[in-house]
Amino acid sequence: MNDFKKLTEQLLKIYINAESINDFGIENYFDENISLIGTGKHELFTNLHEFLESFKVGIKRRGKIRIEIQNLHQEEERLDDDHVLAHGTVDFIGLFKDGSICFKMETRFTIIYKWTNGKWLVQHLHQSTPDLEQMDGEEFPLTLGKQVKKNRQAFHALGTAYYQISRLNLKTKKIELVKRSRKTDLDIKDNIADWKPQFKIIEDIIAEPFVQKYIDFFDIQTMAARLHNKESMSSEFKKKNGSWFLSMVVPQSYDKNGNVTSVLIANRDVTDEKMRELKQEEELREAKLKAECANKAKSSFLYNMSHDIRTPMNAIIGYADLASRHLKETDKLGRYLEEIQICGKELLSMLGNVLDIARIENNKVEMEYTVSNVHECFENCVIMFQQQAESKNQTISLAEQIMYPYVYMDAPHLSEVCLNIISNAIKYTNTGGTISCNVIQKSCEREDWCNMIVTITDNGIGMSEEFQKRIFEIFEREHNTTSSHIEGSGIGMCITKKLVELMDGTIEVKSKQGKGSTFTVTIPCRKASKEDSIVKKNSNLSNKNCLNGVRILLVEDNKINTEIATELLKEEGCIVETANDGVACVDMIEKADAGYYKMILMDIQMPVMNGYDATLAIRKMKDTKKARIPIIAMTANAFAEDTQKVLSVGMNAHVAKPVDMNILVPTMMKYL
Repeated sequence: MNDFKKLTEQLLKIYINAESINDFGIENYFDENISLIGTGKHELFTNLHEFLESFKVGIKRRGKIRIEIQNLHQEEERLDDDHVLAHGTVDFIGLFKDGSICFKMETRFTIIYKWTNGKWLVQHLHQSTPDLEQMDGEEFPLTLGKQVKKNRQAFHALGTAYYQISRLNLKTKKIELVKRSRKTDLDIKDNIADWKPQFKIIEDIIAEPFVQKYIDFFDIQTMAARLHNKESMSSEFKKKNGSWFLSMVVPQSYDKNGNVTSVLIANRDVTDEKMRELKQEEELREAKLKAECANKAKSSFLYNMSHDIRTPMNAIIGYADLASRHLKETDKLGRYLEEIQICGKELLSMLGNVLDIARIENNKVEMEYTVSNVHECFENCVIMFQQQAESKNQTISLAEQIMYPYVYMDAPHLSEVCLNIISNAIKYTNTGGTISCNVIQKSCEREDWCNMIVTITDNGIGMSEEFQKRIFEIFEREHNTTSSHIEGSGIGMCITKKLVELMDGTIEVKSKQGKGSTFTVTIPCRKASKEDSIVKKNSNLSNKNCLNGVRILLVEDNKINTEIATELLKEEGCIVETANDGVACVDMIEKADAGYYKMILMDIQMPVMNGYDATLAIRKMKDTKKARIPIIAMTANAFAEDTQKVLSVGMNAHVAKPVDMNILVPTMMKYL
């Protein structure tokens, strides 16, 4: 019955957008003898004329407020050939002229459509606001409803949506059953009974948190006073069986002083709607909790990184100051410069780890499985730390039980995992300690696969059982850099675990304080053979003067970066000219003869014109030789997607800052 949902949506949109009665076209939607009920003040109509009179006032009250509808949910049920029941929920959003929210109200509705003169018209409409009693002076947001029709037709209509309608006499305290569409909890014989016993029956089936609310709502001693100058009141209750129902109380008769003497009580099952509301509330709570956790993580990140970045930066600035005071003492100067390089590499490594975390959490890390020599991979890992271990008089060893010398694996990422663990082992093992790396291959259930089990053990300071539960969380350090004087950002083990999981592996840790730690990494690998291996030839090392006489256009807006890059390139024999933005670069290429510049080293983020746009402009030049000039991006944008964008605009390669000449020179040679 999708047509009825569209009809309801059409009706609501025309109602909220109409600026006058003439715009409404009410005869296309409402039966002339319609009955309407609502929750606002004066929200009761007995016929169409009354509604239209009120509608005039409603339009004036809106002023410049624009109303929108959202989240329309509707269910339909055909009552007979000429009647269809539609009920559900909709959100009304009131917006000021600038788009800010004036109000938001969730509304429930019940509509009975009647087939009249060849079209479906609204015969009855009831609108209610859950959990809210109508407030005195309420003007917004709806004027859809005014008076319960006091005949059996209206009772029949309401009885279809409300499973029980009863009349309660506040004077005699008698309750009369008017209509019910299913078995109810009341025990009313001959359709009439005393109120107190019936009230007690219902009270016994209400869920505990709602009992007092139910008692207060149906207190007949105060009900007349609470309904004074009100057209209705309603509330929701939960039963012990988990279902929900809404009770609406509407005044029916008054005494000569205007006091309410009897009311209609209509009960409606709202379990499905309430479950949806509760689910939405739970989702909102979860979203709020996630946002709070994210905010806390951000604060923690800034706090930790502030300290960890300042430590090497302080050393760099300090050693640079000392170097400037001892320019003629070559031994001291050399030592200071060496310390500056060490701290700079440490800072770069730390920033690299932050980028790794960002890549992993944004699903930007791509695993690349190639045929690899297992022995070489792990031997290189150990060799890299041999000198560092010897400086602390430590022993580092490698033992292997390899059945398959060649396997398909992501060697760079597996090496990063091992390097992180070995680095920590050396860091947290005292002078004279031992670190062992044991590699074993075992068969697994998958055909042509094996499990690579890497165990790294040390006899260092170890960890508490409590910390072992948190070791793989970001920024977690049992012995922080301040108290233990051991440098570390607390990022490495988080990266390690995430990389292992990306390789479909597992990582476990066992440790005892004062005894040491053992990390076990298990990675599934597909078997390969020596014949499958792709021999990778080492790139020729950069030699002095291999770029001798090559004219380079260096495009860089930062003066310090320009000075450093220029000096390094000149040491390689290059002739360097510079441009400080993309516009200057394009202008220099256009004015120069084709072939004058052999290559462009292009920064990305620059004022006036960035590196991407400059590259696009060069590639569109009419002179094909100029348009094909090699362009290498030399930028601090180091994410994988940055490399992809560089290539997509027509650059030839990407080299990340800070520049490593051992990487830059071979890259340049490739395109000359």
